[in-house]
Amino acid sequence: MLTWEMGGGHGHLVRLGRIGKALIKAGHRLVFVSRDVAAARAQLPEAICLQAPFHLVPAPPYPKAANLAEIMDNIGLGQTDSIAELTASWLTLVERTGADAVAMDFSPGALLALQALPMRRVLIDNGYSHPTHTPTLPSLRPWESSYTDFHDRIELRVLAAVNASLKQRGLPPLAHLSELFLRVDAIHLMTIPELDHTGPKTQVHYRGYLDHGGQTPVWPRRYPNAPRLLIMLKSFRGLVPLLAALSTLELDLVIAVTGLDADSQAALADKENLSFHEGWLDLRAAARQADLVLCAGGDAVGIVLLQGTPVCVLPFFDEQRLTAERAAASGAALALPAGAPPEAVVAAIQQMLAKPSYAQRAAKLAGRYRGLDQAAELAAIVGSLVGSEVGGRRSEV
Repeated sequence: MLTWEMGGGHGHLVRLGRIGKALIKAGHRLVFVSRDVAAARAQLPEAICLQAPFHLVPAPPYPKAANLAEIMDNIGLGQTDSIAELTASWLTLVERTGADAVAMDFSPGALLALQALPMRRVLIDNGYSHPTHTPTLPSLRPWESSYTDFHDRIELRVLAAVNASLKQRGLPPLAHLSELFLRVDAIHLMTIPELDHTGPKTQVHYRGYLDHGGQTPVWPRRYPNAPRLLIMLKSFRGLVPLLAALSTLELDLVIAVTGLDADSQAALADKENLSFHEGWLDLRAAARQADLVLCAGGDAVGIVLLQGTPVCVLPFFDEQRLTAERAAASGAALALPAGAPPEAVVAAIQQMLAKPSYAQRAAKLAGRYRGLDQAAELAAIVGSLVGSEVGGRRSEV
Protein backbone atom coordinates (compact mmCIF):
# COMPACT_ATOMS: atom_id res chain seq x y z
CA MET A 1 0.00 0.00 0.00
CA LEU A 2 1.19 3.51 -0.89
CA THR A 3 -0.42 6.39 1.01
CA TRP A 4 -0.51 10.13 0.48
CA GLU A 5 -2.64 12.39 2.73
CA MET A 6 -1.24 15.92 2.65
CA GLY A 7 0.81 18.37 0.60
CA GLY A 8 0.67 20.03 -2.80
CA GLY A 9 0.70 16.81 -4.74
CA HIS A 10 3.19 16.90 -7.58
CA GLY A 11 6.34 15.89 -5.71
CA HIS A 12 4.54 13.32 -3.56
CA LEU A 13 2.79 11.71 -6.52
CA VAL A 14 5.87 11.57 -8.72
CA ARG A 15 8.10 9.91 -6.14
CA LEU A 16 5.38 7.46 -5.04
CA GLY A 17 4.68 6.73 -8.69
CA ARG A 18 8.32 5.86 -9.29
CA ILE A 19 8.40 3.60 -6.23
CA GLY A 20 5.09 2.03 -7.24
CA LYS A 21 6.29 1.22 -10.75
CA ALA A 22 9.37 -0.47 -9.31
CA LEU A 23 7.21 -2.55 -6.98
CA ILE A 24 4.90 -3.61 -9.80
CA LYS A 25 7.89 -4.49 -12.00
CA ALA A 26 9.16 -6.69 -9.17
CA GLY A 27 5.85 -8.59 -9.21
CA HIS A 28 4.03 -7.04 -6.25
CA ARG A 29 0.38 -6.06 -6.14
CA LEU A 30 -0.23 -2.42 -5.35
CA VAL A 31 -2.92 -0.29 -3.71
CA PHE A 32 -2.55 3.49 -3.84
CA VAL A 33 -4.57 5.22 -1.10
CA SER A 34 -4.50 8.89 -2.06
CA ARG A 35 -6.10 12.19 -1.13
CA ASP A 36 -6.65 12.64 -4.90
CA VAL A 37 -7.77 9.39 -6.50
CA ALA A 38 -7.79 10.73 -10.07
CA ALA A 39 -4.21 12.01 -9.73
CA ALA A 40 -3.09 8.71 -8.23
CA ARG A 41 -4.70 6.78 -11.08
CA ALA A 42 -2.99 8.99 -13.64
CA GLN A 43 0.36 8.36 -11.97
CA LEU A 44 -0.13 4.61 -11.42
CA PRO A 45 -2.87 3.25 -13.69
CA GLU A 46 -1.72 -0.31 -12.90
CA ALA A 47 -2.61 0.08 -9.19
CA ILE A 48 -5.90 -0.12 -7.35
CA CYS A 49 -6.52 3.52 -6.37
CA LEU A 50 -8.67 4.33 -3.32
CA GLN A 51 -9.65 7.46 -1.43
CA ALA A 52 -7.58 8.24 1.66
CA PRO A 53 -9.62 8.73 4.85
CA PHE A 54 -9.92 12.35 5.91
CA HIS A 55 -11.53 14.36 8.67
CA LEU A 56 -13.55 17.25 7.27
CA VAL A 57 -12.43 20.49 8.91
CA PRO A 58 -14.38 23.46 7.43
CA ALA A 59 -11.88 25.96 8.84
CA PRO A 60 -8.50 24.48 9.86
CA PRO A 61 -7.47 26.07 13.17
CA TYR A 62 -3.96 26.82 11.87
CA PRO A 63 -4.11 27.83 8.17
CA LYS A 64 -0.40 28.73 8.34
CA ALA A 65 0.82 25.87 10.48
CA ALA A 66 4.08 26.66 12.24
CA ASN A 67 5.01 23.09 13.13
CA LEU A 68 3.94 19.50 12.60
CA ALA A 69 1.67 19.48 15.67
CA GLU A 70 -0.47 22.21 14.13
CA ILE A 71 -0.59 20.31 10.83
CA MET A 72 -1.76 17.21 12.70
CA ASP A 73 -4.40 19.23 14.54
CA ASN A 74 -5.63 20.64 11.22
CA ILE A 75 -6.52 17.16 9.95
CA GLY A 76 -8.19 15.88 13.12
CA LEU A 77 -5.26 14.31 14.96
CA GLY A 78 -5.67 16.62 17.92
CA GLN A 79 -9.02 15.17 19.07
CA THR A 80 -9.59 11.62 20.28
CA ASP A 81 -12.96 11.25 18.50
CA SER A 82 -11.62 12.13 15.06
CA ILE A 83 -8.50 10.02 15.66
CA ALA A 84 -10.75 7.05 16.41
CA GLU A 85 -12.75 7.60 13.21
CA LEU A 86 -9.65 7.95 11.05
CA THR A 87 -8.01 4.93 12.65
CA ALA A 88 -11.07 2.78 12.03
CA SER A 89 -11.11 3.82 8.36
CA TRP A 90 -7.43 3.03 7.85
CA LEU A 91 -7.72 -0.34 9.59
CA THR A 92 -10.68 -1.21 7.36
CA LEU A 93 -8.63 -0.37 4.28
CA VAL A 94 -5.79 -2.63 5.44
CA GLU A 95 -8.21 -5.47 6.19
CA ARG A 96 -9.96 -5.15 2.82
CA THR A 97 -6.80 -4.92 0.76
CA GLY A 98 -4.71 -7.43 2.70
CA ALA A 99 -1.69 -5.11 2.53
CA ASP A 100 1.55 -6.62 3.82
CA ALA A 101 3.54 -3.37 3.74
CA VAL A 102 2.87 0.35 3.52
CA ALA A 103 4.93 3.28 2.23
CA MET A 104 3.60 6.53 3.70
CA ASP A 105 4.28 9.93 2.15
CA PHE A 106 3.13 12.88 4.31
CA SER A 107 0.50 10.61 5.89
CA PRO A 108 0.45 11.26 9.65
CA GLY A 109 -3.05 9.79 9.97
CA ALA A 110 -1.97 6.50 8.42
CA LEU A 111 1.21 6.51 10.50
CA LEU A 112 -0.77 6.77 13.72
CA ALA A 113 -3.52 4.36 12.69
CA LEU A 114 -1.23 1.58 11.48
CA GLN A 115 0.92 1.36 14.60
CA ALA A 116 1.69 -2.17 15.83
CA LEU A 117 0.09 -3.93 12.85
CA PRO A 118 1.89 -7.04 11.52
CA MET A 119 3.02 -5.23 8.38
CA ARG A 120 6.15 -3.41 7.29
CA ARG A 121 5.81 0.38 7.66
CA VAL A 122 8.11 2.72 5.78
CA LEU A 123 8.16 6.52 5.65
CA ILE A 124 8.86 8.46 2.45
CA ASP A 125 9.53 12.17 2.86
CA ASN A 126 11.67 15.08 1.71
CA GLY A 127 12.41 16.38 5.21
CA TYR A 128 9.65 18.97 5.51
CA SER A 129 7.07 16.76 7.21
CA HIS A 130 9.55 14.53 9.01
CA PRO A 131 10.57 16.10 12.34
CA THR A 132 13.92 16.18 14.00
CA HIS A 133 13.94 13.50 16.69
CA THR A 134 13.90 15.91 19.60
CA PRO A 135 11.37 16.58 22.39
CA THR A 136 10.18 19.77 20.68
CA LEU A 137 9.06 19.87 17.05
CA PRO A 138 11.03 22.30 14.85
CA SER A 139 9.42 25.43 13.46
CA LEU A 140 8.30 25.33 9.83
CA ARG A 141 8.15 29.15 9.76
CA PRO A 142 11.44 30.13 11.45
CA TRP A 143 11.40 33.61 9.90
CA GLU A 144 8.42 34.62 12.06
CA SER A 145 8.50 35.75 15.66
CA SER A 146 8.54 32.71 17.90
CA TYR A 147 5.59 32.02 20.18
CA THR A 148 7.28 29.13 21.93
CA ASP A 149 4.82 28.79 24.80
CA PHE A 150 1.85 28.89 22.43
CA HIS A 151 3.29 26.20 20.12
CA ASP A 152 4.35 24.06 23.07
CA ARG A 153 0.79 24.09 24.43
CA ILE A 154 -0.57 22.94 21.07
CA GLU A 155 2.05 20.22 20.84
CA LEU A 156 1.24 18.95 24.36
CA ARG A 157 -2.49 18.93 23.59
CA VAL A 158 -2.00 16.94 20.36
CA LEU A 159 0.38 14.59 22.19
CA ALA A 160 -2.25 13.98 24.88
CA ALA A 161 -4.90 13.13 22.26
CA VAL A 162 -2.53 10.81 20.39
CA ASN A 163 -1.50 9.04 23.60
CA ALA A 164 -5.13 8.63 24.64
CA SER A 165 -5.85 6.91 21.33
CA LEU A 166 -2.79 4.67 21.70
CA LYS A 167 -3.86 3.75 25.24
CA GLN A 168 -7.33 2.77 23.98
CA ARG A 169 -5.62 0.32 21.62
CA GLY A 170 -3.28 -1.04 24.29
CA LEU A 171 -0.20 0.54 22.67
CA PRO A 172 2.66 2.26 24.51
CA PRO A 173 2.45 6.06 24.79
CA LEU A 174 4.81 8.53 23.17
CA ALA A 175 7.25 10.56 25.24
CA HIS A 176 6.95 13.30 22.62
CA LEU A 177 5.28 13.63 19.21
CA SER A 178 8.42 13.17 17.15
CA GLU A 179 8.75 9.65 18.59
CA LEU A 180 5.75 8.60 16.47
CA PHE A 181 7.83 9.12 13.34
CA LEU A 182 10.47 6.65 14.56
CA ARG A 183 8.05 3.77 15.07
CA VAL A 184 8.59 2.43 11.56
CA ASP A 185 10.87 -0.07 9.83
CA ALA A 186 12.69 2.47 7.65
CA ILE A 187 12.75 6.21 6.92
CA HIS A 188 13.71 7.38 3.43
CA LEU A 189 14.22 11.10 2.87
CA MET A 190 14.22 11.97 -0.82
CA THR A 191 16.71 14.79 -0.53
CA ILE A 192 20.26 15.38 0.72
CA PRO A 193 21.22 16.52 4.24
CA GLU A 194 22.27 19.98 3.02
CA LEU A 195 18.74 20.68 1.74
CA ASP A 196 16.72 19.02 4.51
CA HIS A 197 14.20 21.71 5.49
CA THR A 198 14.83 21.55 9.24
CA GLY A 199 18.44 20.43 9.13
CA PRO A 200 20.26 17.08 8.88
CA LYS A 201 18.63 14.23 10.79
CA THR A 202 19.82 10.99 12.30
CA GLN A 203 18.24 7.53 11.96
CA VAL A 204 17.16 8.21 8.37
CA HIS A 205 18.37 7.21 4.91
CA TYR A 206 19.01 10.12 2.55
CA ARG A 207 18.20 8.83 -0.94
CA GLY A 208 18.71 11.89 -3.13
CA TYR A 209 16.19 12.35 -5.96
CA LEU A 210 14.71 9.55 -8.04
CA ASP A 211 15.08 9.67 -11.81
CA HIS A 212 11.77 10.55 -13.52
CA GLY A 213 12.84 10.64 -17.16
CA GLY A 214 11.42 13.18 -19.62
CA GLN A 215 12.53 15.01 -22.75
CA THR A 216 15.55 17.28 -23.17
CA PRO A 217 14.76 20.87 -24.19
CA VAL A 218 15.54 22.54 -27.51
CA TRP A 219 17.48 25.73 -26.80
CA PRO A 220 17.16 28.87 -28.90
CA ARG A 221 20.36 30.07 -30.59
CA ARG A 222 19.76 33.80 -30.61
CA TYR A 223 23.07 34.72 -28.97
CA PRO A 224 26.18 32.69 -29.88
CA ASN A 225 27.99 31.46 -26.76
CA ALA A 226 25.46 33.22 -24.51
CA PRO A 227 24.64 31.80 -21.05
CA ARG A 228 21.62 29.53 -20.92
CA LEU A 229 18.84 30.14 -18.37
CA LEU A 230 16.26 27.43 -17.64
CA ILE A 231 13.04 28.76 -16.08
CA MET A 232 10.80 26.31 -14.20
CA LEU A 233 7.81 27.98 -12.57
CA LYS A 234 4.07 27.61 -12.32
CA SER A 235 1.89 30.17 -14.03
CA PHE A 236 1.15 33.15 -11.79
CA ARG A 237 0.04 36.73 -12.15
CA GLY A 238 3.06 38.71 -13.22
CA LEU A 239 4.80 35.81 -14.99
CA VAL A 240 4.57 37.30 -18.49
CA PRO A 241 6.16 40.63 -17.44
CA LEU A 242 8.90 38.65 -15.69
CA LEU A 243 9.61 36.53 -18.77
CA ALA A 244 9.52 39.62 -20.98
CA ALA A 245 12.05 41.34 -18.72
CA LEU A 246 14.36 38.31 -18.72
CA SER A 247 14.16 38.09 -22.51
CA THR A 248 15.82 41.53 -22.75
CA LEU A 249 19.06 40.04 -21.40
CA GLU A 250 21.62 38.49 -23.73
CA LEU A 251 20.68 34.97 -22.67
CA ASP A 252 19.08 31.97 -24.33
CA LEU A 253 16.00 30.95 -22.36
CA VAL A 254 14.01 27.74 -22.11
CA ILE A 255 10.64 28.16 -20.37
CA ALA A 256 9.11 25.08 -18.72
CA VAL A 257 5.98 26.50 -17.07
CA THR A 258 2.91 24.45 -16.22
CA GLY A 259 -0.44 26.09 -16.88
CA LEU A 260 0.81 28.82 -19.21
CA ASP A 261 -2.12 29.73 -21.44
CA ALA A 262 -2.07 30.43 -25.17
CA ASP A 263 -2.49 34.19 -24.72
CA SER A 264 0.58 34.35 -22.48
CA GLN A 265 2.63 32.37 -24.98
CA ALA A 266 1.40 34.61 -27.81
CA ALA A 267 2.48 37.71 -25.87
CA LEU A 268 6.04 36.34 -25.87
CA ALA A 269 6.07 34.87 -29.36
CA ASP A 270 8.32 37.59 -30.79
CA LYS A 271 11.14 36.90 -28.31
CA GLU A 272 13.78 35.16 -30.42
CA ASN A 273 15.91 34.10 -27.45
CA LEU A 274 13.04 32.32 -25.72
CA SER A 275 11.54 28.88 -26.37
CA PHE A 276 8.81 26.95 -24.56
CA HIS A 277 9.26 23.34 -23.52
CA GLU A 278 6.08 21.29 -23.84
CA GLY A 279 5.52 18.07 -21.91
CA TRP A 280 7.61 16.36 -19.26
CA LEU A 281 11.09 17.84 -18.87
CA ASP A 282 14.22 15.78 -18.26
CA LEU A 283 15.42 18.13 -15.55
CA ARG A 284 18.76 16.44 -15.04
CA ALA A 285 19.71 16.78 -18.69
CA ALA A 286 18.31 20.32 -18.93
CA ALA A 287 20.20 21.43 -15.83
CA ARG A 288 23.48 20.09 -17.20
CA GLN A 289 22.89 22.11 -20.38
CA ALA A 290 22.02 25.29 -18.49
CA ASP A 291 24.29 27.82 -16.81
CA LEU A 292 21.61 28.82 -14.30
CA VAL A 293 18.11 27.67 -13.31
CA LEU A 294 15.27 29.84 -12.01
CA CYS A 295 12.64 27.82 -10.14
CA ALA A 296 10.17 28.07 -7.26
CA GLY A 297 11.69 25.42 -5.03
CA GLY A 298 10.84 21.80 -4.28
CA ASP A 299 12.83 18.81 -5.46
CA ALA A 300 13.92 20.78 -8.54
CA VAL A 301 16.43 22.71 -6.42
CA GLY A 302 18.27 19.58 -5.30
CA ILE A 303 18.12 17.88 -8.69
CA VAL A 304 19.64 20.95 -10.36
CA LEU A 305 22.36 21.45 -7.75
CA LEU A 306 23.43 17.81 -8.02
CA GLN A 307 24.10 18.45 -11.71
CA GLY A 308 26.56 21.16 -10.67
CA THR A 309 24.32 24.03 -11.81
CA PRO A 310 23.45 26.98 -9.54
CA VAL A 311 19.85 27.90 -8.76
CA CYS A 312 17.93 31.13 -8.24
CA VAL A 313 14.82 30.35 -6.17
CA LEU A 314 11.61 32.40 -6.31
CA PRO A 315 9.43 30.71 -3.65
CA PHE A 316 5.66 30.91 -3.34
CA PHE A 317 5.02 28.67 -0.30
CA ASP A 318 6.61 28.09 3.11
CA GLU A 319 8.13 24.74 2.12
CA GLN A 320 9.72 26.33 -0.94
CA ARG A 321 11.09 29.16 1.17
CA LEU A 322 12.70 26.70 3.57
CA THR A 323 14.31 24.89 0.64
CA ALA A 324 15.49 28.20 -0.83
CA GLU A 325 17.14 29.26 2.40
CA ARG A 326 18.86 25.90 2.88
CA ALA A 327 20.14 26.02 -0.70
CA ALA A 328 21.35 29.59 -0.28
CA ALA A 329 23.28 28.55 2.83
CA SER A 330 25.32 26.21 0.61
CA GLY A 331 26.50 29.17 -1.46
CA ALA A 332 25.27 27.49 -4.65
CA ALA A 333 21.92 29.28 -4.77
CA LEU A 334 20.27 32.62 -4.20
CA ALA A 335 16.93 32.89 -2.41
CA LEU A 336 14.60 35.67 -3.51
CA PRO A 337 11.75 36.93 -1.32
CA ALA A 338 8.28 35.67 -2.24
CA GLY A 339 6.61 38.03 -4.67
CA ALA A 340 9.87 39.63 -5.80
CA PRO A 341 9.18 42.07 -8.70
CA PRO A 342 10.62 41.39 -12.18
CA GLU A 343 13.41 43.93 -11.77
CA ALA A 344 14.61 42.17 -8.60
CA VAL A 345 14.61 38.79 -10.35
CA VAL A 346 16.50 40.21 -13.33
CA ALA A 347 19.09 41.75 -11.00
CA ALA A 348 19.51 38.44 -9.18
CA ILE A 349 20.02 36.53 -12.43
CA GLN A 350 22.64 39.04 -13.58
CA GLN A 351 24.40 38.87 -10.22
CA MET A 352 24.58 35.07 -10.24
CA LEU A 353 25.87 34.88 -13.81
CA ALA A 354 28.52 37.51 -13.05
CA LYS A 355 29.86 35.71 -9.96
CA PRO A 356 31.63 32.39 -10.67
CA SER A 357 31.39 31.43 -6.99
CA TYR A 358 27.80 30.17 -7.40
CA ALA A 359 28.77 27.72 -10.13
CA GLN A 360 31.91 26.70 -8.23
CA ARG A 361 29.97 25.89 -5.08
CA ALA A 362 27.30 24.03 -7.05
CA ALA A 363 30.04 21.93 -8.66
CA LYS A 364 31.56 21.25 -5.24
CA LEU A 365 28.19 20.14 -3.83
CA ALA A 366 27.55 17.90 -6.83
CA GLY A 367 30.98 16.36 -6.39
CA ARG A 368 30.04 15.07 -2.93
CA TYR A 369 27.25 13.00 -4.46
CA ARG A 370 28.83 11.90 -7.72
CA GLY A 371 28.61 8.26 -6.65
CA LEU A 372 24.91 8.43 -5.78
CA ASP A 373 23.22 5.65 -7.80
CA GLN A 374 19.49 6.28 -8.17
CA ALA A 375 18.77 2.72 -9.30
CA ALA A 376 20.45 1.40 -6.16
CA GLU A 377 18.59 3.88 -3.94
CA LEU A 378 15.25 2.88 -5.47
CA ALA A 379 16.10 -0.80 -5.01
CA ALA A 380 16.87 -0.11 -1.34
CA ILE A 381 13.48 1.54 -0.84
CA VAL A 382 11.73 -1.42 -2.47
CA GLY A 383 13.81 -3.78 -0.35
CA SER A 384 12.77 -2.05 2.85
CA LEU A 385 9.13 -2.65 1.94
CA VAL A 386 9.43 -6.31 1.00
CA GLY A 387 11.76 -7.22 3.86
CA SER A 388 15.18 -7.40 2.24
CA GLU A 389 18.27 -5.37 3.14
CA VAL A 390 17.68 -1.60 3.34
CA GLY A 391 21.21 -0.58 2.30
CA GLY A 392 22.25 2.75 0.87
CA ARG A 393 23.46 5.85 2.66
CA ARG A 394 22.32 6.16 6.24
CA SER A 395 22.69 9.50 7.93
CA GLU A 396 24.74 9.53 11.09
CA VAL A 397 24.98 13.34 11.21
